[in-house]
Amino acid sequence: KGASVRILRIADHEIQACGGTHHDEPGRIGSIRIVRSSAVQDGVERLTIVSGQAALRYARQQDALLRAASDALSVTPEDLPRAAERFFTEWKDQQKRIKRMEQEIAKLRTSGGDGGATMVDGVRVIVQEVDADLKQLTNMLGAMTRDPEQPTVAVLGSREGGGKLLVAVTEGTIAAERYDAVTVLRAISSHIKGGGGGRPTFAQGGGSNPDGLPDALAEAKSLLGA
Repeated sequence: KGASVRILRIADHEIQACGGTHHDEPGRIGSIRIVRSSAVQDGVERLTIVSGQAALRYARQQDALLRAASDALSVTPEDLPRAAERFFTEWKDQQKRIKRMEQEIAKLRTSGGDGGATMVDGVRVIVQEVDADLKQLTNMLGAMTRDPEQPTVAVLGSREGGGKLLVAVTEGTIAAERYDAVTVLRAISSHIKGGGGGRPTFAQGGGSNPDGLPDALAEAKSLLGA
């Protein structure tokens, strides 16, 4: 908080206001490790470093992490980057296959094979309990209501996490003109002691009474005329 500011010049590379303790010779600092960098402004980055004994401790910690990761993947430290990239690529491919399978399952469940779909004045009505998590339910609803050539209103329920209810309607069709997803959800969610919201073509909610799911789905069928 003095009246003057110390300015440091590093050859022709940089001129900066003093930010801390400085040494005349870098060798007195010992080892230096860059921990991270962060952007301060366009063209300017701030480096966070450790030095001396702290740098040695940091290096040992990083080495331990590297060896632990290598052991987990059963590869040498030198092969770790390639192995991690391979596993990540395989994981992404698996996720894509799982999503496609979920969509195929949704199509099979609603194609008439298990009687889960009912036609009501030109609109396909689907009301089902499904053993699935929220992401899977959302993917299934997307597969059920995506085709504008097949106007659909679908209500799916799951007992997971206290009970979940999702309602979707095919956009831009007579199904969307006739049914409001939020209205349907609010009419049935009390059975699982929950609530929710969304938009006219998609709504979701959760509750704390999964045993009330059959009553919620029964009321959905009655409400939709299925």
